[in-house]
Amino acid sequence: MKSDLDRLMAEADLEAIVVFGDKAANPYRDYLTKRSKAQGSVFKRRGEPAIFVVQSGMEIGEAQKSGLQVYTLYDFGSSDLAKQHSSAPDLYARDLFCNILRKLEITGRVAFFGVADINMSLVQFAGLRDCLPDLEPVIGGAASALFSNAYATKDAQEIVALKEAGRLTSQVVNETADFISGHRASGETVVDANGVPLTIGAVKRFIRLRQIELGLDDPEICIFGQGHDAGIAHSHGEDSEALQLGKTIVFDIYPKLTANGYFHDMTRTWCIGHASDEVQAAYDDVMYVFHEAKRTFKVGQVTSTYQNMACDYFESKGHATARSNPGTMDGYVHSLGHGLGLNIHESPFFRQFSEDVLTPGNVFTIEPGLYYPDRGFGIRVEDTVYLDNDGTLHTLTDAPYDLVLPLKG
Repeated sequence: MKSDLDRLMAEADLEAIVVFGDKAANPYRDYLTKRSKAQGSVFKRRGEPAIFVVQSGMEIGEAQKSGLQVYTLYDFGSSDLAKQHSSAPDLYARDLFCNILRKLEITGRVAFFGVADINMSLVQFAGLRDCLPDLEPVIGGAASALFSNAYATKDAQEIVALKEAGRLTSQVVNETADFISGHRASGETVVDANGVPLTIGAVKRFIRLRQIELGLDDPEICIFGQGHDAGIAHSHGEDSEALQLGKTIVFDIYPKLTANGYFHDMTRTWCIGHASDEVQAAYDDVMYVFHEAKRTFKVGQVTSTYQNMACDYFESKGHATARSNPGTMDGYVHSLGHGLGLNIHESPFFRQFSEDVLTPGNVFTIEPGLYYPDRGFGIRVEDTVYLDNDGTLHTLTDAPYDLVLPLKG
């Protein structure tokens, strides 16, 4: 968590970190600035508070909401440098960056993070050896994992945000189920009161509208795949396709709170009206792994234990897995889960050879699935959960696990 940053910096032998930032979405900067909307970069020396350097005075008000000390580029001589390098913008950017580092006494072993234009970042790095010979850029090793290790556990404030993201996302899913159930069937097709087929695109429009109304942002658009597409783990579905009775629908939704950027991730699988015996049997296998993992999650356990448990069970039921058949597109084709927070994928990871260890404060998904595109179905069920300070598991997702979604129209 954020309070671990100084300890993690010491373990990586870092004197300072720099988080680059421009207008692009930037979880590194968000993590340190409470998702300030100001454009700028963050500089932190070990053992000292971070400092937020923004473009101009127009952004000071937004930047101050971060709670950090705020400077503008003018404080580092940007006006004089602009005159000096009026026809050489690269030299301006390089010298300004050196001025910032020098004035903030950023020296020694320094690691760099963030989201910014690669070319401009290289320009800024180009003159570091000349202007700051005592600064040593650190690449790889423990430095690379600094933020990943910090993200792995959440503090109380982050848990509050993640709970709210879970509550609102679950509300969207439950309302979507009600929206679909309010329709009727015409033959094997789901239609509205006027007999117009209900399409995947229409369902997604309903979902997007409710997300906006509830203060959720969905930057990648949800997965809503039916039949064959449900059997392709990350197929988003075809907007023009009408919903059909008996076909599996994999509905995977992962929005973030507009206010602070914290994600939720959940999946439900539905069959409208009825499910075949084959689909029901596969669904039962998925739910067994889902509940068994939930029952056995334990602080101190290596996460690969649970991926191998899932593979053991699925293989015993005759399903191929990524362990028994690497690269398979049928059966269990992915890992059991992943952490999340300001990123949709964070530590801990539940891969076959992962060495992550479950720790109080972990927030992660559990998402077993089975996929058979050539047989016309796929199944995934996913909740987001967290381990509290006592090691007790709590579920942040609140939606039924029913496979069959009845029509009431």
